[in-house]
Amino acid sequence: MRHLVIDCETSGLSHQLNKVLTVGLVSAEINKNKLKIIDTHHVKVKHDNYNANPFALKINKINLEEHHKTAIYPKFACRRINDFIRNNSLSNSPILGHNLGFDFRFLNSLSMQGKTTLKMSGSPIDTMAIWRGLKSSGHVPFYLRSSLREVSEFFKIDNSNAHDALGDCIITAKVYHKLLGWI
Repeated sequence: MRHLVIDCETSGLSHQLNKVLTVGLVSAEINKNKLKIIDTHHVKVKHDNYNANPFALKINKINLEEHHKTAIYPKFACRRINDFIRNNSLSNSPILGHNLGFDFRFLNSLSMQGKTTLKMSGSPIDTMAIWRGLKSSGHVPFYLRSSLREVSEFFKIDNSNAHDALGDCIITAKVYHKLLGWI
């Protein structure tokens, strides 16, 4: 089954105060026996005021001056996201992410800023929720954290591109592929 894998890097943790900086998008065929990345896209979003938290920028390694030079305003970013979804026939596909609630709140803010509706209507699949379920049922050690880094390390998945929206999408697709063997 084809999935839309999505991730956002932001200028902080509050969708009301901070901004989406980048959106990673992946079209992937994922089932227990197969993981195939079909298409990828990385959208950089420009704002007049980023209201950036220095700690967030340190984690996602985004230099706002450099970012601003190549980023596009929310209206155009939303168009690019919708173009990717349309071109890959993903409007009704499951939406896969790690801690999707966080990303959905920021994507909703982005769509309001861009005065555009994002054309995603598939069922959400949150690898963090699946992982937490496995912890609660005793299938994986309860003491392990639920961060994408921790989960990917558990499955021995390279996470050297973590905290990059597109990198996190690819890591999430690989994590989900592994999780399918556990659920």
